[in-house]
Amino acid sequence: MTRLFCGIDVAKYEHVASIYDPSTGEIILDSLHFDNNDKGFKSLLSHLSKLNKSKEVVVGFESTGHYHQTLFNYLTTSKYKCYLINPYMTNKFRSISLRDAKNDNIDSRAIAHFLSFEYSNLVNEEFLSNELKELSLQRKFLMTDSSKMKIKLKSYLDRVFPELETSVDIHCKAIRAILKKYPTALDISNVRIDHLKKIAKEASKGKYSLPKIEIVKEAAKSSIGFYSKAIGLNIIQCIETLQIKEKQIDIIEKSIISHPLVIESPLHKVKGFNSIEIGYIMSAIISIDRFSSVKKLIAYAGLDPKIRQSGTWQAGTTKMSKRGSKLLRYALIWSAHNMTRFDGPMKRYYETKISQGKSHYNALGHCAAKLCRWIYWILNNPDKDFIAK
Repeated sequence: MTRLFCGIDVAKYEHVASIYDPSTGEIILDSLHFDNNDKGFKSLLSHLSKLNKSKEVVVGFESTGHYHQTLFNYLTTSKYKCYLINPYMTNKFRSISLRDAKNDNIDSRAIAHFLSFEYSNLVNEEFLSNELKELSLQRKFLMTDSSKMKIKLKSYLDRVFPELETSVDIHCKAIRAILKKYPTALDISNVRIDHLKKIAKEASKGKYSLPKIEIVKEAAKSSIGFYSKAIGLNIIQCIETLQIKEKQIDIIEKSIISHPLVIESPLHKVKGFNSIEIGYIMSAIISIDRFSSVKKLIAYAGLDPKIRQSGTWQAGTTKMSKRGSKLLRYALIWSAHNMTRFDGPMKRYYETKISQGKSHYNALGHCAAKLCRWIYWILNNPDKDFIAK
């Protein structure tokens, strides 16, 4: 069946669609403006349905945040194939034109034309992959937010109780419980030691070493920190926020671990992979069939080196391109780093790169690319045994 290509320029309130017929080289539907609501969606579907009777209509969106997802789900429910396009690629494609012009009408036509050339290499989104990606991105967001909050907590304690961080782990339940009631060194120094121990014992369910509370008490008595009611209040709220974030992370992680794409993934064959890492990777790759070679998967992760060449000159060393999926690149580097901490082929590979004069992060980049090669082989050979080398 002959294919028609529908490019949609997505916005918050109004979308623009154009349909290109590569067999004639004509735009057969030019710049249809429709609202981001039920009436607008039905208007688009009416035009698509008329054309879809004799020819298959393939739909493409630029990946511009979340605005495409409602329309995407509407069209896929109506049995249309929908593809995501990297805006960087369409911008490059659009720049081929000699005219320096850009608007919604031109964008929808450019997407339709680009789709006709590249649709077979694009992402055909599926509901399960979307769900897993949403969970993975939310966990990453919460983890980043939590890390920032921990840094903020340290900055507060540096002023009102700087000795605490060198004495104990300030993020354990026992110490947090104490700080929620007595956030400054002066507050702690004025409280009886048996009361502090009681708080720590209840918070940790009897698991925390009580002699450490005595160390905290002595450090508070001689602390150089100053008393501040305002900073004390900030510390209390900071800890409360951290506890909420950590509870949210726990809920998200349970959903990722129990997701079908994670449970059924053959990546569990790799020693050192945990389910959260697998969730990130599977949600970013979606389908290994999208990549005809491991080099393309590495490039998609942005782990390939930048090309710097002119005439007979070519740069000897270049940085990684960092284009493609940020989520996949983050997951690969995170996973590779975890694997280098334990005996095995990845640790040996990392040590080899370090011995060659590579920096820590450069060596991790090489390890992430190696991990990418493992993943490519496993996902293409899910029924075969995997031996890491």
